[in-house]
Amino acid sequence: MKTRSLAFGHAPRLHDAARGALLLMMCCVVSPVYSNDDLPGGGQATTVDSIALPPGFRAQLLRSAKKGEGSWISMTFDNRGRVVLGRDKRGVVRLSLSDDRERVDRFEVIEDTLKHCRGILWAHDSLYVCATNASGFYRLRDTNGDDQFDSVEELKAFDYQSRYGHGPNQVVLGPDNMLYIVNGNDVAFPEGFAVDSPYRDPQDDHLLPESRDAVPDIRVGYVAKTDPKGKNWEIIAGGFRNQFDVAFNDDGEMFTYDADMEWDVGLPWYRPTRLNHVVSGGEYGWRWGTGKWPEYFADSLPTTLDTGLGSPTGLEFGTRSHFPPGYRESLFMGDWQHGRIFQVQLTPRGASYDAEYKVFLEGGALNVCDLTFGPDGAMYFITGGRGSQSGLYRVTYDGPDAAAISLTPQQADQAQQATSARQLRHQLEQWHSKRDANAIDVAWPHLDSEDRWLRFAARLAIERQDPALWRERALSESRPTASIAALLALARLGRAEDQPELLAALDRLPLRTLGREQLLDALRVWQLSFIRQGHPSESDRAQVLARLSPLYPQTSSYVNRELCGLLIYLQAPNVVPRTVELIRTAISQEDVVFYSQRLARVAEGWTAGTRESFFDSLLAARRYQGGKLLSVSLQHIHEDAIATLTDAEQKHLKPRLDMLALATEESGGDESLSASFVKQWTWEELETELPRTRHGRSWEQGRAALAKAQCMKCHRVSEQGSPTGPDLTHVGRRFDEHALLESIVQPSKVIDEKYRLSTYVLDSGQVITGRPIGVSATVITVQTDSLRAETVAIKRAEIEQTSPASLSLMPSGLMDVLTLDEILDLIAYLKSGGNPQADVYQEG
Repeated sequence: MKTRSLAFGHAPRLHDAARGALLLMMCCVVSPVYSNDDLPGGGQATTVDSIALPPGFRAQLLRSAKKGEGSWISMTFDNRGRVVLGRDKRGVVRLSLSDDRERVDRFEVIEDTLKHCRGILWAHDSLYVCATNASGFYRLRDTNGDDQFDSVEELKAFDYQSRYGHGPNQVVLGPDNMLYIVNGNDVAFPEGFAVDSPYRDPQDDHLLPESRDAVPDIRVGYVAKTDPKGKNWEIIAGGFRNQFDVAFNDDGEMFTYDADMEWDVGLPWYRPTRLNHVVSGGEYGWRWGTGKWPEYFADSLPTTLDTGLGSPTGLEFGTRSHFPPGYRESLFMGDWQHGRIFQVQLTPRGASYDAEYKVFLEGGALNVCDLTFGPDGAMYFITGGRGSQSGLYRVTYDGPDAAAISLTPQQADQAQQATSARQLRHQLEQWHSKRDANAIDVAWPHLDSEDRWLRFAARLAIERQDPALWRERALSESRPTASIAALLALARLGRAEDQPELLAALDRLPLRTLGREQLLDALRVWQLSFIRQGHPSESDRAQVLARLSPLYPQTSSYVNRELCGLLIYLQAPNVVPRTVELIRTAISQEDVVFYSQRLARVAEGWTAGTRESFFDSLLAARRYQGGKLLSVSLQHIHEDAIATLTDAEQKHLKPRLDMLALATEESGGDESLSASFVKQWTWEELETELPRTRHGRSWEQGRAALAKAQCMKCHRVSEQGSPTGPDLTHVGRRFDEHALLESIVQPSKVIDEKYRLSTYVLDSGQVITGRPIGVSATVITVQTDSLRAETVAIKRAEIEQTSPASLSLMPSGLMDVLTLDEILDLIAYLKSGGNPQADVYQEG
């Protein structure tokens, strides 16, 4: 711990070569020391007339950053109701508001050495600051009563390994009066953390690792906790990418809003921006490169809410607000990229929550950096970041009084059951940091819980105890769900001598009668046993193959993915032709990329036909659209596949290899592979045919029609497709066939506000409509075509007006490549949620 009054910083150590190349592509240039004149500001923040709010709410722009005042990225209120702001480049400033809080009366710089102050909090008569480019967590105090901070104390140095902003983020006061520090994925666990922290020792745990993802140490985002003096530290949860903030609800439950890796869009390991319920020991599965865990891995916890593409920033519950009751129970989340604040409604469900969201506030070029509620009950938020123009805004409610929300008897009963489940989870969590033999008997029954969150808490409580006390109990457990959870714990401990008995216990599972979640969990146990306990003996390998090979393929895409990896690892003799067929019949590019990546490194088991089909699929993949790393990943698959070819195979495949090489050099792929135009369908002629969607439809043709109409480029149905747009899995439960058809044929008739585009009118008279995907100090990058990923850079100074667009993000005319029967089968597929057993597909 250090106390100082001068600038403090750390020189970053160099990255190893395995990581350096990709980091170089991702990182910003290190910022020099700036004078006040160099700091941004001096323009006009987005005016309130371009901000859309629900009826009854009013937004005010209290101040635009003036020249030299900086770009503001974090905010808090001090004990005198003043706004304290952390600046992007350097320093902390304080704004005193007028008595009516309608304007800023005074602006003052109160600290001018800490760099990139992404987190700031007033608590315990101190100002706490997370300074990313100073790589540390600081406590500022006024020790002589002159209203200035004469003591600047470093409480913890962080080994920050980037200049991209994925370091120390926000600091938040918890309901226990402890400090919670949010660190992104470029901060290793520093010395001084409790070895018995609830979250510890994360591993990659991949059965077929991608060598290009190799890094010298595993770095994941995490949430740490410390006392007001920074003496004792522990890590609560981890496995995030770059979560910026955390917030606590009235029940003391913690939530965070984690960032996606937008360059992964179109790839099977892309994870959208997501709200996570953060619990003790929680593992949320972010890993480097292609190694991000799918959310169904049993040793992780699932997303609470996916929100597609975005840049998560501040979040805060409306508990302290003077908003109407429905808003006070909501969570508000800032999205820097799209210029909006979401309102999330959380519903208790078991030991966790379900979530729904909508847009609360949005505006053109409104790059929201942080938000909080002031002592007056109003919402305050700031814009800025990356050198862009900042503004301080205040949002109040001036509408009619609203009645308190009352629960129905069913909802009240559900809420009470959820409260009991959360209390049970907390009871189990007390053993995540200590050894106590009593934990085993208390936790064991909950390994059989239907609630994934309780199973996770119970398993972790047992894992923290001496395995000698529960190993035999795990091996003899007969209830399938409990057996899988117990064996998962045993597999994670990694003792090679346990493997034969563990595999024998897995062999007793009734695989054919397991549900999808149970089967996925069991497959994860096999994987972890091989990863941590080593390759099985030849006899065990043969026995596992005898159990798993007959299951492949399944109707579940996720189960197929895990079976594919296991069968390749175990060298199943016929895994290649079955996987090539899955590639050939796939309806989403994510599935094609996943199976192709796995097969590309397999040298044995090929025929001339399967080789030809595989390389044909790679050629077709060159037309895929996605993020910056899509083409890189396809090239890696291409290289790996060619490396396994014999000389004879290379000679036989030369025409295809030459075509693939040519397609690689040309951007955009072969557009001739797109579906052919059939007819320009109208609502009127299709509407009369809708009764035919209720019987005698083809599941296979409906599934194929989704891909043909390019629906899967933006949407997910069941386990397939892209999560960048609305999930269509359950859309058939909410809408009838008329509404489904209307949303496809007339996509702009009713637009979900979460997916509405913006229209920019420039001073030249030009009008540009699209979705903002990047904001800098001078330019907004707007995506004008989501299917082709076309963008336009707009100079902010040239924008005269910004307004919500009347056009949908979803293009029109998607049905025009389908026949009438294909359209009807597509509607039936959406109505059934992709269930091949639905009545609409049955005969008679």
